[in-house]
Amino acid sequence: MNIEVVKNVEVEPKTKSVYIGASTEFKLTIKEGSGHFSVSINDPDLAQVTHKDREIFVLAKKQGQLQITVEDLLVPGAEIKTASILISDIERIFLWSPHTLIEQGNSMSLSVTAIDSDNNEFELDQYTDMKFEIETETTAMNKEMGLRTEATK
Repeated sequence: MNIEVVKNVEVEPKTKSVYIGASTEFKLTIKEGSGHFSVSINDPDLAQVTHKDREIFVLAKKQGQLQITVEDLLVPGAEIKTASILISDIERIFLWSPHTLIEQGNSMSLSVTAIDSDNNEFELDQYTDMKFEIETETTAMNKEMGLRTEATK
């Protein structure tokens, strides 16, 4: 008789903010477990979800909170794991530059930070499909911190 010890299934990442305007799929990875899984979601209107082997691909369709549930089919009594994916538009952005002044007609580089609807910063992989058209008049400047401005929808 052979006994194989299998660790409980894990899903990575457990949480993620996905930009609603993303045109590419986001990938989650199933770790550990037997290799035979059932994957389900709480709302099929929010995203197109494809499961292949140990990978789950998510293509956002609508804003909302997507719950992805993974169950190991060959390990009786194994823990069921979930991943929580927030599909969000940009709620607000922060701009930052070390320079406080710029001559009219010139340009300068700015650092952009995009915030999701749960008030968290999007991870760098989500910036690929973001398009920014920024027009602002609200600024704060000081010699030590440079230019900092906040824009909301």
